[in-house]
Amino acid sequence: ASLSFEKITMAETKKQKKTMLEMQPYLFAYGFGISIFSPTASVYQLLKLNPQVKMKLVPDGVKLAARILPHQTLLKVAQMNASTPVKEHLNPWAAFAVVGILQGGVYGQSNVFFSQNLGIGKDVSLKGVFRGWGYAGARDMMSQGIPFVFAEKVRKNVLDQAWDTSDQPDGVADQIKQYAAVIGTSVVATYMSQGCHNCQITMQTDQTLGHLGALRKAYAANGLSLLYKGAEARVGLLLIVNVLNEVFLKKAWE
Repeated sequence: ASLSFEKITMAETKKQKKTMLEMQPYLFAYGFGISIFSPTASVYQLLKLNPQVKMKLVPDGVKLAARILPHQTLLKVAQMNASTPVKEHLNPWAAFAVVGILQGGVYGQSNVFFSQNLGIGKDVSLKGVFRGWGYAGARDMMSQGIPFVFAEKVRKNVLDQAWDTSDQPDGVADQIKQYAAVIGTSVVATYMSQGCHNCQITMQTDQTLGHLGALRKAYAANGLSLLYKGAEARVGLLLIVNVLNEVFLKKAWE
């Protein structure tokens, strides 16, 4: 069947929703899939923001990232379980804002672990894993919320107009257009949110800073490149995340 980002209709609300127990296989698969790639992306971004660290991403960074795969999977599953009631009672925008704040803890665990192993940052400890929650909420509301809400609109208003496949509904061409919409909105949303992500990384690796202090430090070190530096790693990761949103998360949240 074709993938859809449309809001839940009245008919859909009548369908019996999955229980929290029934959601768990989907959420575990979702968390594991993301956690295969996310820690390596975090190492890459830390190396980008801290060029004084002389480590090769492959194989050293990948090996370092693999050490926290179980931790990241369990944290991701817990994160999505905590976000599910928000989606049920409010809307996807609010859910992804909460996802972002909790993602601060997921990224935080990896950033603290990597900072300690790479010898960067100040006063780095697990007590600061949720630092930068404001940046985190804004980041994921953009990076995941925009594709979740707008990919279907982009498909209908742009791709369907350029490439009419109405004679082959649910065919391969239909799937290609849907994933093209997901990929296109994901890339735009990732670059829009990268500045927030870099500011949160700065707060987590230098736990003496507040929100404004992190912005000042990151801007002083990187200038306007703060808005996009390291985004290529998140583009790849967000493409994976938004595909997994389609494959697992939507099935859990249906």
